Amino acid sequence: MKHGSTRDRLLATGLRVMHAQGFNATGVQDITQAAGVPKGSFYNHFDSKEGFGAEVLGRFWEDRTARALNVLSDESLTPLARLKAYFAAKARAEPTKTFDRGCMIGNFSAEMAGQSRLVRDRLGAVYAAWTRLLAACIAEAQAAGEIRNPGDPETLAAFLIDAFEGAVLRTKVDQDGRALARFEQLIFDSILS
Repeated sequence: MKHGSTRDRLLATGLRVMHAQGFNATGVQDITQAAGVPKGSFYNHFDSKEGFGAEVLGRFWEDRTARALNVLSDESLTPLARLKAYFAAKARAEPTKTFDRGCMIGNFSAEMAGQSRLVRDRLGAVYAAWTRLLAACIAEAQAAGEIRNPGDPETLAAFLIDAFEGAVLRTKVDQDGRALARFEQLIFDSILS
């Protein structure tokens, strides 16, 4: 097996397992067993579980960024329509509809921000990049007169992310999508009207 392919397999498997179980509930043995590689292989590629977790989070964000750019840069839609499509797609993204996994970014924020400076720094970079993506689209919508709220686009974008992540956490508690429906309704009927 190639050196890079084992590393990639560990990251892909770690993303799936850590997203389902959380960082603390996932051991290195869980990851290597699910990946079908010897436990020693993990430490050939990663210095620590903490560093691995930060890389898994980075991979999760990279995948989400590609999806976000497809929607947020679709010039066949108006900027506000792109924002609506983006959040509508995120609300439908839970494949099992059991609402128990949530968003890995929110999960790691709740679980790891107080435990790991490395993961906290990675989360900070993710939130900053996510804010910039949304802020660019919000600024376009403001310039086009679709959003009358004169607020700073980055402040509005950060608020959207904060509110969205809170709604996703609430779906885990309620085990239904009502919190996401409320989020979309209030954001697009009030905040970004």
